Amino acid sequence: MAEQRIKEEYYKTIQESGFLCGIPEIEQKNAVRGLQIRIREYKEEELIFLEGEEIKEIAILHSGTVRGEKFHMEGAVDLMYIYKHGEIFGAEAPVSRMKTSPLTYMANEKAEVIFIDFQSAIQTEYASGIALGLLQILADDNIKKLYKIEALSKRGLRDRIMTYLKIINSKAGGSEFCIHMDREQFAQYLCVNRSALSYELNQMKREGIIDFKKDHFRIL
Repeated sequence: MAEQRIKEEYYKTIQESGFLCGIPEIEQKNAVRGLQIRIREYKEEELIFLEGEEIKEIAILHSGTVRGEKFHMEGAVDLMYIYKHGEIFGAEAPVSRMKTSPLTYMANEKAEVIFIDFQSAIQTEYASGIALGLLQILADDNIKKLYKIEALSKRGLRDRIMTYLKIINSKAGGSEFCIHMDREQFAQYLCVNRSALSYELNQMKREGIIDFKKDHFRIL
């Protein structure tokens, strides 16, 4: 394929994602020019990937947020993670043998996604560096899943809430942080009833344990 040039803002997002971290910085722009890249915008609640769908591209979120969900036959929905700017989602699919998406990915709000054809990436002279970057990204994804497992391992609702908030607070590195989830999504993430979650959050606020406004939190 002929070399292609992409806007600097998209190149910076690809850099921030870690996709190129196994390639020397001086060579990263050359590596990107050899890839098959497309950009697509999505409306709020628009489907990006459906669970079980074959995926042949690496998806990097340029703007907005995207949520990964697991749907169950009885109608329940488990929110697995909400992806933000510069994060890669669904990366396990194109590198797997089945190449099918383990989750359904939806635009949580208006979003713009950078898609990189996986075959074009592993057939370039920079394939080994890209493979190293993808390995680190998949490891990070596994750590995110462990965060949820850690929260869900707690029996009490308050313990689940505090475990998750402490994890996010530690990652944020400051006194205030944003969880990027509304109440319904937070309830889905913790696998609890929304009303029960709202009641417990308000009780914790009254007791001076936490403070919050919408999705912004502070542990007191």
